[in-house]
Amino acid sequence: MTIQAVSSSKQTFITRNGKRQGVNIGMTGTFTADDVSILAKAIQVTGNFTQWEIINRHTTLPFEKGNLVTYYPANEYIWALAPEIERKKYIRSEIIKPQRAWQFKGALTRGLNESVSDAPATVTRRGGFLGEVYYEHGFYNNLSFDIGARYEREVVNYSGASYITKRSLLIADINYYFDFLREYLTGRFFIGIGAGYGLSNTETVGLKQSGPAALLPAIKLGMTLPFNETWEFITDASFESLSSREEQEDGNHQTTTQTNFKFGFGLKRFF
Repeated sequence: MTIQAVSSSKQTFITRNGKRQGVNIGMTGTFTADDVSILAKAIQVTGNFTQWEIINRHTTLPFEKGNLVTYYPANEYIWALAPEIERKKYIRSEIIKPQRAWQFKGALTRGLNESVSDAPATVTRRGGFLGEVYYEHGFYNNLSFDIGARYEREVVNYSGASYITKRSLLIADINYYFDFLREYLTGRFFIGIGAGYGLSNTETVGLKQSGPAALLPAIKLGMTLPFNETWEFITDASFESLSSREEQEDGNHQTTTQTNFKFGFGLKRFF
C-alpha cells in the first residue's frame, strides 16, 4: 500500500485501509519496505483510512508520503531486514477491491434560465422534485462511474398559465472522490460530470405534448458521510443543462433548452 500522509513529528502516518478492510482502533501492524520494518498502532480509523502511531516513540518514521510499503497485521517485526524482493515471495500484495454501492436520492430543482422555440421571451418560474436510483462501481483509485434512472416532476409557471412537465431519464456519471481533509472529516468530497437521455411529457388544459429529452452536461459537487461500514449519507448540488423536443398534437415540434440547479440528498449502501 501507499503511505498517504506523514505527520510533521514523524510519529504518525496514514494509510488507505480502514474498517472496511478489518482495521479497528488499537490494532497493531508491521510495515516493511526495503531493509526497514516498524510496528505501529491504529489510533484513528474510518471506513477506508487509518492513522497509525509508531509504538517505539524513541524513533522516527522511516517512510515518506507516497512510499510503497507492505502491511502485515502482526505485533512483531517479521522479515525486519529481508529485502523487498524476498518478502514478495511470501506476502501477497494488498489489492484494493473496487467498491460497489447503490444510491437512493431525492432532490429539489429550480430553473435558472430557458429558451423555447417559436415562443416570445417571457419570465417563467420553474421548480420541481425528483427521485433517483444509481448503481456505483469504483474502477481506478478515487474514480467511479454510476448508472441509474431518474423520474422528475416540474411545474412551469407563466403569467396566466401553468404547465406540468414529467421526465424519465437514464443517466450515467463519472465521479472523483477527494482525499483532502480526511484527517479531520470522516466523509469525502466528490465532483462528478454526467449525461442522460429519456422522455419528456408536458401537459396543461387543452395541451399535451411529448418527445425525447437529453441531459448534457450535468456537473455536481457533493459529500458523503458514513453512518457505519455499510451505509453513508450523501448530498450534492449540481447545475444541469436540459434539452427537450416535444411533438404537439397538431404535429408541430417545440424545442426547450433550460439550465437548472439541483440540490439532492439520500443514502448510499455498499455491498
